[in-house]
Amino acid sequence: MAGDRTRLGTSSLLLVGIVLAVLIVVNLLSVNRFARIDLTENKEYTLSESTKRMLRGLDDVVSIKVYFSKNLPTYLVTLNQAVRDLLDEYQAYGKENLLVEREDPADDPELEQRCRVLGIPEVQLQIFEKDKAEVTNAYLGIAVLYEDRSEVIPVVQGMENLEYDLTAAILKVFRKEEKVVGFLVGSEGPTLEKGLAGVKGALERQYRVVPIDLARGGPISTDVHTLIVASPKNLSDAALYAIDQFVMRGGKLLAFLDPIEIPEGSIQALAKRSGLENLLERYGIEVGANLALDARSNANASFSQGFLMFSMPYPFWVRVLPENADPNHPMVNKLSGIVLPWTSTVCAAADAPETVLIDTLLMTSEFAWMKTGGYDLNPQQRFQDAPREPQEKLPLALAASGIFPSFFEGKPIPTIDETDGAAAGGSETISRSAETQVVAVGSANGFLDDMIGQFPANRVFFQNAVDWLTLGDDLIAIRSRAAVDRPLREISEKGKALARFLAVFGVPILVVLFGLVRFLRLRNRRAAALAAEERSA
Repeated sequence: MAGDRTRLGTSSLLLVGIVLAVLIVVNLLSVNRFARIDLTENKEYTLSESTKRMLRGLDDVVSIKVYFSKNLPTYLVTLNQAVRDLLDEYQAYGKENLLVEREDPADDPELEQRCRVLGIPEVQLQIFEKDKAEVTNAYLGIAVLYEDRSEVIPVVQGMENLEYDLTAAILKVFRKEEKVVGFLVGSEGPTLEKGLAGVKGALERQYRVVPIDLARGGPISTDVHTLIVASPKNLSDAALYAIDQFVMRGGKLLAFLDPIEIPEGSIQALAKRSGLENLLERYGIEVGANLALDARSNANASFSQGFLMFSMPYPFWVRVLPENADPNHPMVNKLSGIVLPWTSTVCAAADAPETVLIDTLLMTSEFAWMKTGGYDLNPQQRFQDAPREPQEKLPLALAASGIFPSFFEGKPIPTIDETDGAAAGGSETISRSAETQVVAVGSANGFLDDMIGQFPANRVFFQNAVDWLTLGDDLIAIRSRAAVDRPLREISEKGKALARFLAVFGVPILVVLFGLVRFLRLRNRRAAALAAEERSA
């Protein structure tokens, strides 16, 4: 008996030991080799291929220092664990070339001083305990360090954009050449301080952003990789020449054009042409002198009339749904829809150069139409010319790649001031560009500060366009999947009537059917019981 107990105990201990050994081996193997099932639509909890490729390609050691306080409020415990999980995955792919360290500055005055130097602040967090609200100080920052360069995420507030921020920070500290993005200013359009402050702030996390003033002509500095022209007006020939020669030297151009100008306090708009349209047409891009409207796919706009404020569907604010974006272009194929207010059409010119490849990025729905001439923007008007049957979709934005001919080929170089004959930059016109890209969008209003607050996907499109032109595709896929907007899809009038009928009568009909079925079953059961009794009697 005693021998049986000993054997049983030994067997149990051996079994426990084997199970523990298997668990240890599985855990050790899972550090570098693991699988995960991510059922979210955009794989939000899986590292993107861009991040994995970047981490596998690290050829030197980069350090990620996580400055998180140990005693965080309970509502931040989940965030702390999510950050830890994400960095574990980074380390698994970066291996020996990625060093992740976690430190709590609250325990070390020297670390606190280092955080201050890096730009990681101590933040105040509110805690609710025992029916009392208290304030505690904590650190929630991350620093990416390589040689003498550093990039900082001062406060991690959520996981939505953390992968993008981390990957962008690693790419930036490794990058030996600083990328410069120029904004054209001084053309009576929005400025970097008023109107474009939101997109400027977003771009400054990845690029050095500089103003480009062409009031005195060019040339545009060769340090600039991408030039952004937003809502220009009355560009001089000298400014157009500087832009043209910038493109001819291989510079990238991102143009947001407004087809109308709206006087303050008026709902009657005036047609607006900047001069850039002629230059773009030479590149194979035709910007229509029109406004595109969409009867089925549009956004609500708010208006005031006297003391009344009202919001209503506004066909002048075209909403581009995912099915109307180019599914093969990385700039837009992950976007869930953007809104282009007061936009013109932008399409490939009939005589586009054969050396230029043009992709249409964004289109209206099949229920769109155009207005030309006078522009009445009254939201309460009857849009009687709206199509009732599906029409051809209208193009609103495109990307052109290739070798472009100069708009000034065979023309004299414009002068800034005829009295002194100052040239617009350069002594000889470059007639053919190097391989480069141009992106043109029929609206600039959608990317101004007051609009990107309403439509966050517009900011994502703006950043994607700059990234595609300046860096390529690497960062676009990470950012786009965080911007999810799922507007209600437009359905036919019959569909609306059916949905309304089912909402009102669907549940009562189901209850009646259930009662009827149950009644019939009970009646049949009673009839069967009576028949059985009669047979037995």
